[in-house]
Amino acid sequence: MRPNATQILIAAMALVIAALSWALVFFARDEIRPAAGSRQASIETPSGAGSEGGRAVVRVSVQSQKASGIATRPLAAAETADVTEVYGTVVNIQPLLEARGRYLAAAAEAGARRATAAAAEAEYRRTQALYRDERNASEQALRNAEARYRAETAQAAAAQANVEAQYDTLRTAWGPTIAGWASRPESAVLQRLLRREAHLVQLAFPYGLPRTVVRSQFSVAPVIGAAKPRPARFVSDAPQVEGALPGQTFFYLVDGADLRVGSRVAARVGTGSGKRRGVIVPSEAVVWHAGKPWVYVRADDDIFARYSISASRELAGGWFDAGGELKEGDEVVVSGAQLLLSEELKFQIRNENED
Repeated sequence: MRPNATQILIAAMALVIAALSWALVFFARDEIRPAAGSRQASIETPSGAGSEGGRAVVRVSVQSQKASGIATRPLAAAETADVTEVYGTVVNIQPLLEARGRYLAAAAEAGARRATAAAAEAEYRRTQALYRDERNASEQALRNAEARYRAETAQAAAAQANVEAQYDTLRTAWGPTIAGWASRPESAVLQRLLRREAHLVQLAFPYGLPRTVVRSQFSVAPVIGAAKPRPARFVSDAPQVEGALPGQTFFYLVDGADLRVGSRVAARVGTGSGKRRGVIVPSEAVVWHAGKPWVYVRADDDIFARYSISASRELAGGWFDAGGELKEGDEVVVSGAQLLLSEELKFQIRNENED
């Protein structure tokens, strides 16, 4: 069967279309390739952050530093009394409140029993006087009054023994000073603890430190968090040790509502045994990340490295750091540190997404 004219025309048109498509691809190949290469180049933009020698660094050109307002200041040397770092926890006072409730209930019961015993004694004395006055009261009434008096006196003594037992429980667990707070119905210190205007902190000290060190003035701050250090006032010895922190334990009272029950706290306490050298880190240079304080130090004209510091001791003008990594004259970023941290975090997120 021979093809008709329509079939021949369709076949010819298909050949023409195929030829034109091939020609278009062939002659446009040089224009397509540069576009693809240009797109690839725009995606692979080098980051300004990275890691060198295991330390996080951020690269910022000198021009960008000026445009972003990044400024540095050299660290100044400082010298303070030698200190030891101690740790502890913010105490949960709920067990203290429960023991206080039991003590106050026992004290109220003992008071009621004493009043009842006093009334029974008065009735017994009155009946006894009537009995002696020409038998104006019967012998049976006298015996009943005496029996009631003896019973009420015994119950009053038992109630008082319970009060003493409850107080001994308080003193054994918390020491005499805090037991004294709890045993008073209107204790100003305990009311401040209840209103979270102050917190009870237990610190563990190394063995062998002089008593004067334990009672000295110092400040405590959370191990994790940005809360500022607050003065700690000595309360008493702690009868129980801190399981996770070996050493002698003591109670301290710390003002402020920004501490959380159970959180770890730290303090730098002067030992009085000499001087310690370090640097003063300006407060405006510190940025907080992952619950720790950091600073950026200029490592080169366009490179800034991140260093951790200690923020447990605040002096005039900043934080005292004696870790040894920061030296006098190191230039720390005092303006734009948060910008550098943001750039570093963006780099980390970008790498995680690419992985």
